[in-house]
Amino acid sequence: MGNKSYIILVLIVVALAFLLDITSAKLAVEIGPKTILDSDGNTKTTLEVIYPLWHQLFNLGKNFLYGLAAAIFITVFVANRLEKHQQEEKALELQKLNEAININVFDSLFKTIIPEEIFRVIKQEIIENKVVRREAKWIYNFTLKENKVLCRQTIRYELHNLSQEEVIDPVTLDLDSSGGEKYELISAECHSHSGDQVVFYDHNDPTNKKNIEVVHNGNDTAVTYTVIVPSESYVEYKTSFERTYSDKVVDAQGTKVPVIGADIIVNYPEGFEFNITPMMSSKPKLITASTTQKIYRVDGGVLPNQGFLFYLTKST
Repeated sequence: MGNKSYIILVLIVVALAFLLDITSAKLAVEIGPKTILDSDGNTKTTLEVIYPLWHQLFNLGKNFLYGLAAAIFITVFVANRLEKHQQEEKALELQKLNEAININVFDSLFKTIIPEEIFRVIKQEIIENKVVRREAKWIYNFTLKENKVLCRQTIRYELHNLSQEEVIDPVTLDLDSSGGEKYELISAECHSHSGDQVVFYDHNDPTNKKNIEVVHNGNDTAVTYTVIVPSESYVEYKTSFERTYSDKVVDAQGTKVPVIGADIIVNYPEGFEFNITPMMSSKPKLITASTTQKIYRVDGGVLPNQGFLFYLTKST
């Protein structure tokens, strides 16, 4: 019997009980004398209401029907809650079972296709990865400064949480000056999906910072901060830093997590030539080229620890 049928049954029982209640209230009762003895042995006569047998049966019936309606309602309510709880538990168990089966089938299938050592790396770095960067922007602005080349690099991307639980993303930037001159952190920002500022740093006012640590050790700089990404949401990162190159520019850019969709935007002075050597699964496409600018587009995915080398040299 469905929930609607039980509700109709409860209403019918309550209606019958109410009808008996009204009917019993309209029934006539008898009033007769009653003689009793008090503590002194004297007789006293009082009046008492005498209910006929059928009147008592009416009261008994209505009380029974009221109790029956309440019992049916409570029983159905408790049964529905228990049934819903059991269904949720079964659904959760079935989901876990399906995930376990899918993982085992997936593992068994791919281990027959590719070497186990390669699959182990793919599983750890890609399949089990809970976050992915989307629409990354690698922006390089080269300018001449006192016969040297100054490069301001800006990195922007969205970090998406693909899991059903929040993810803690620890960010560490080791700006090592080995092989060149010192890196200088210009700014670092992180905003939540709703626009709230999570991390902030500006080199013009280093004391005005939020949730970030910047440590200078000689010519090296270490930047650390931690961001919590809610389930099925994302945060937006933007980081800028500068470095001066005495001669030709040879450097590299990479990623620690998978990237989906990226642009490489480069601005440089006339008389120079910019080129890259990609080391990634999806090859960049040169979509804009002039004497002072090049823009590359990566439409596919970039795997962890992949990237590219870039060069800026004087034109010959």
